[in-house]
Amino acid sequence: METKTDWLNEKYDQIEDLSKDFSISKYNLLKISFLKRLIEESLIHSKTCTDCKNHLVELESMIEKIPLLDQIDHRSPYEKRFNTIRGHFHKKHGFIPPYHYSTLWTLGGIILGVVSSIAISFFLYGRILLDPILAGLALGLIVGYLIGSTKEASYRKSKKII
Repeated sequence: METKTDWLNEKYDQIEDLSKDFSISKYNLLKISFLKRLIEESLIHSKTCTDCKNHLVELESMIEKIPLLDQIDHRSPYEKRFNTIRGHFHKKHGFIPPYHYSTLWTLGGIILGVVSSIAISFFLYGRILLDPILAGLALGLIVGYLIGSTKEASYRKSKKII
């Protein structure tokens, strides 16, 4: 009987064979590396989650459709199914998308930096000046990104990013 790691390695080899002629941009567009992670995590969680067990069958059929993904009518259902399976992992198993927290915290930092710099500028000078706004924007961007990246680091260590 074939072990699960042999099955997983077989699927990885199959994906690599089907995508070996892809450019880097096409490989990234089709999210092939995330497809591999979905297969791996579905296999791990299939013992306790019936949805993940069902997703393994769907993911196998998605692998077979990789050569057809140049055509938009094949790519759209692939992407919808891919995003549905990925969403399952986000909701049920606590995974996050790549750069989730760094993006959120950076945006929040920018907004907070600009708003606070406008308030300080108005309080100190009685009008809104561009220099403090730009300084607040830059400071908010840096602080927000650092906080978000730090929060995301724990997810990266535990490999909870899909």
